[in-house]
Amino acid sequence: MEYLSKTIKEKPKGITQETVESNKYFIEEANDLFYKEKRTARGWMSWGIGIVLIIVPIIISFFFKSDDFWPKIIILTIFGIPGVVTVIYGFVAPIKYLVFDRMNGVIVMPRNFRSTVTIPFSSGFARVKHINSSPGVISGMLAFVSSKSKDRVGGLLTEYNIKNYWAFTIWYMDKNRPLPPGDAFDPYRQQDFERRKAEGFPKPLYPSKISTPEATKEQQVERKRIGGW
Repeated sequence: MEYLSKTIKEKPKGITQETVESNKYFIEEANDLFYKEKRTARGWMSWGIGIVLIIVPIIISFFFKSDDFWPKIIILTIFGIPGVVTVIYGFVAPIKYLVFDRMNGVIVMPRNFRSTVTIPFSSGFARVKHINSSPGVISGMLAFVSSKSKDRVGGLLTEYNIKNYWAFTIWYMDKNRPLPPGDAFDPYRQQDFERRKAEGFPKPLYPSKISTPEATKEQQVERKRIGGW
């Protein structure tokens, strides 16, 4: 397990307008105020867990003697009922959203089987947990949690391209920087620029090891003249 710093270390992959419009990767919204992804336990994740909970005790019951009636019933009840409930939940689970609220500096974290939780980005922590997903293969999960001592208060950000996703998250959540790469943000770059200009181009909230330029050279010059960076 490791915790990542709030430092932009690489250029994130751009969010495209096509990705948002097609709902690919479950991205529902991407603008200068909010970035939103659909998250839900509806579907195969819940169905798979439920089916396993149902099948495993059935298999185990075959190892009991024919007259071990009550042990079989107990095993089937302990695992079977939660399994059935989980399968049903896979059909009716509410749709939740992972929301990056750029202006208010908070991330709304959805959690399966629990209520969502809102975490200030400035005080939260990015936690990477490495797991053996299969023999010889180590994968990771990036979560955002409220504190290191209460790392269960939070939720999953991504299981893919962890460091690149985290770079995007930092860049987007730093409202003093221009919007991250990607033509999905192009319609909002000018109004975001004007907002930051009216505020005097305050310095970035979080450090970066790469350049995070404005959309045009003219805007870059104006930011340097007014904000000094």
